[in-house]
Amino acid sequence: MDALTKYAETCEKGGEVVTSEGIESFISPATEDAGEKIPAAIGKYWEWLIGQMRSGKFLKPSSDRYDADTIKVWTVTRNVFLAFAKSYKKPIVWDTLNKPVMDAFVKYMEDYGYMKKSINKYIITFKALIKYAAVYHGLHDNLGCLNFLKKRAEVEGCTTTKTYLNDAEIQSLYDMPLEPGSLKDKVRDLFLVGCYTCQRVSDYAHLKKSSFTTTARGTKIVRLTQEKTGTTVAVPYLNENLPRILEKYDYNLPDLGKNADVLINRYLKIILKDLSETVPSLAEPVKTTLTLRERRGEDAGKMDFDRDDDGNVIKPKYETICTHSARRSGLTNLYKSRLFTIRQLMSISGHKTETNFLLYIAQSSEELADEIAGILEERAKERESAASNESLF
Repeated sequence: MDALTKYAETCEKGGEVVTSEGIESFISPATEDAGEKIPAAIGKYWEWLIGQMRSGKFLKPSSDRYDADTIKVWTVTRNVFLAFAKSYKKPIVWDTLNKPVMDAFVKYMEDYGYMKKSINKYIITFKALIKYAAVYHGLHDNLGCLNFLKKRAEVEGCTTTKTYLNDAEIQSLYDMPLEPGSLKDKVRDLFLVGCYTCQRVSDYAHLKKSSFTTTARGTKIVRLTQEKTGTTVAVPYLNENLPRILEKYDYNLPDLGKNADVLINRYLKIILKDLSETVPSLAEPVKTTLTLRERRGEDAGKMDFDRDDDGNVIKPKYETICTHSARRSGLTNLYKSRLFTIRQLMSISGHKTETNFLLYIAQSSEELADEIAGILEERAKERESAASNESLF
């Protein structure tokens, strides 16, 4: 009962609502070595906590281990905060995390040039750190400071471009002649596996022969536990090209190592640029946003980017495709087919909520307008057909 009382008081101080998930995470906190001295300084505690995450001593509320991608976000956020703290004129400790400090931290990130999407990611991580330090390790009771740290509103165009390859472009990529066994050939095939399974690169680039199995009814599936979330999914073969790729490698897909995502991103753009010579849609200009490195390069006069009449940065479509475009492409094309329910597609993607799932759907407003117009045309034809058939009865 003491634990629950403390949790309720914690929520009250932080201005938050008591939830069943919060109770579970509080009364079943991540484990730590008994008697281990926990650093009290923010930076040192952050570093210690990341180490606990890596070792598996500090777990998620779900009792799952933190995945490499999440730990990377925690590490980057720590580095951003430490850089801010170094530039701040006053010492920053738990008790001095007040509104001026929080406002200054956000302003520092905005002035530095981070996109709102990144800023919000860092805010979420920093708030989690503050909660863990108070609730799990008793380093402070300044949870009221959480009220001063709010996510920034993300307007259309502030996030990275949600480009995807349509079914025809994916098929053209599959049909593209590449030197068998070359790095380009392997990159292309792995990316296509991502398109045909709707998974993240951390999963599709590391599938094993044992991942390809069948259900009790004999349905061929790809079974895997997603590295980022720990969710187990069973994905049926969604395209006839998938088994052909698997047979090409005797179900032992190429292993590009720990930096598979870097290699795929680098060579994928080269491959798609070459393909754009025969598939013009891949060279069409699309609106996008610049990375922090690109913005700084442009400001320094070292980089130059094309812009439309409204000042939006535009790039050829092939330059905006990356490893994650495989997952987005697969899910968007399945969604557009209207053959499956959202719940069925979520069973493939591993998403827990429709809100998060729909963030992956990359239909533009123009595509939706075309789709609505198509539906209206079909209904008009049906009415005309029904009217012309009335004379037969």
